[in-house]
Amino acid sequence: MSILQSRNPAMRVLENEDVLTVERQSVMTLGGTVTATGILLSIVAVVGVLVWQAINSAAVISPTGGISMPAWAWPALIGSMVAGLVISLIIAFKPKSAPFLAPVHAVLEGVFVGAATFVIPMQFVPMQADGTNPSAMLALQAAGATLAIAGAMLAGYASGILRVGPLVQKIMVTMLFGLLGYTALLWILSFFGVGIWNGYADTGMMGIGFTVLCAGLASLFLLLDFQYIEAGVQQRAPKYMEWVGAWGLMVTLVWLYIELLRLLAKLRANE
Repeated sequence: MSILQSRNPAMRVLENEDVLTVERQSVMTLGGTVTATGILLSIVAVVGVLVWQAINSAAVISPTGGISMPAWAWPALIGSMVAGLVISLIIAFKPKSAPFLAPVHAVLEGVFVGAATFVIPMQFVPMQADGTNPSAMLALQAAGATLAIAGAMLAGYASGILRVGPLVQKIMVTMLFGLLGYTALLWILSFFGVGIWNGYADTGMMGIGFTVLCAGLASLFLLLDFQYIEAGVQQRAPKYMEWVGAWGLMVTLVWLYIELLRLLAKLRANE
């Protein structure tokens, strides 16, 4: 059994590498992982901004203050999410593909982030009377909060204060799969016209609490990313695992950003 036993689905590919018995000339390093993470996040940021600008430029404001998005916005959002899931599965089963597929996934994540950055605020906050799009300010606030939380979690982890034990890992993964099951149930029932409470759309106290819970869970998964990247470096995992580690961090940070964006939009809707 591999000593790199992760409960994080995005990092679980580390378990498939027998890092003790295989001699390698090129191994995973912290510096290399940081560089790879910077490249992936830069791709996400640049593509996200371009996609958001494209949607914002093509959107049409109605006389009543409503807004009509271009026809390609929703297909881009859903298509990038589905394609990103497919690539994630490939990386999970074929980690050697990460140096090539992780940047492709970053492009798809950028498309998803750009479209979601426009769509999510529009669901909760109406266009301002002067035509100003509130999603721009909310996106900057969510991005700043994401960096602040990631920095705080990294500082806590580096100092040894924050660690995730086996029991907490099991609880986190159980919550994650519960969240995924709930999301799938909402999606399936919508096809049959059956409505149940939607924590993603609810702007009341329960809805805000649900989003805080999702953001908190995403923040905790950052600790798993840090923990298993450190394990990979210590056990001299193959060089390509730097991209796997960077890919896992990218996925978690995008998740955290989306949840914080939704939280800020809900809070703005209640003002």
